[in-house]
Amino acid sequence: MSMELMVKAFKLQVGNPLRKLVLIKLADNANDKGECWPSYQHIADQCEIGRSTVKSHVRALEAMGMLTREFRKKGELNQSNLFQLNLDNPVPLPISGSGAGSDLGLNLPEVGQELSEGGAGAVRGGGAGADPRTSHSFEPVNEPVIEPKYNGSSDNDCEKKRSSKENYSNEFEQAWQTYPKRSGGNPKPSAYKSWNARLKEGVSEIVMLNGVKRYAAYVQATGNAGTQYVKQASTFFGPDRHFEETWQAPASNAGSRRTALPVSGFTGQNYGDTNTSF
Repeated sequence: MSMELMVKAFKLQVGNPLRKLVLIKLADNANDKGECWPSYQHIADQCEIGRSTVKSHVRALEAMGMLTREFRKKGELNQSNLFQLNLDNPVPLPISGSGAGSDLGLNLPEVGQELSEGGAGAVRGGGAGADPRTSHSFEPVNEPVIEPKYNGSSDNDCEKKRSSKENYSNEFEQAWQTYPKRSGGNPKPSAYKSWNARLKEGVSEIVMLNGVKRYAAYVQATGNAGTQYVKQASTFFGPDRHFEETWQAPASNAGSRRTALPVSGFTGQNYGDTNTSF
């Protein structure tokens, strides 16, 4: 493996993501001189693409001047190609001839004339035994994964990121417009997901819509509209089915205070007689 060549391969523009993957795989197998000889099948297995696709992209990379190929044989047996990477100063090959690969500007042999490959560690130059310079890395590359974090953005931000192909039902839109506003995040896609989950459970849209209306009236009556105390809609339509609750607004405390004794000083109160002897 040549880390220097892999870094260069990452930085190069090759016009196709699979082509870049093939180039990076070749750099992974290459020694510090830029030489490698993996079989087409080995590249295909490692990149999880078809063998013919690998051949096509190798030809394209050759046309772009990023590599050259040397066809090798051991007696009557065909060996894997020797690839020589040239990532410092790629020089595109001139256009010549026709036939297979003419769209890339190369006079390439037909597919049937392509030398078949040996093993991934085929012997270079026809010698016996495995070539010690062959490097096939099977170790996974562990890259740090940065999970998206909820930053408390409003549902408007989520709407911008949501696919334009997703359409909400008319009933959900009506419920969403009725749902009380809250302080903090209230993602609409998550609410719609919970809404659809309840529909699959057999809950009627009318039941959920009426629940929203009762909850909106309750929030308004308790003075919690626009605060963080309003439930997220995804929770409201969630498995706990808060939309089925009655959401009756509490009785006003003003009426009960009218019957209580006023607390405005001592003059209005009757505390009884107190006899004190001095």
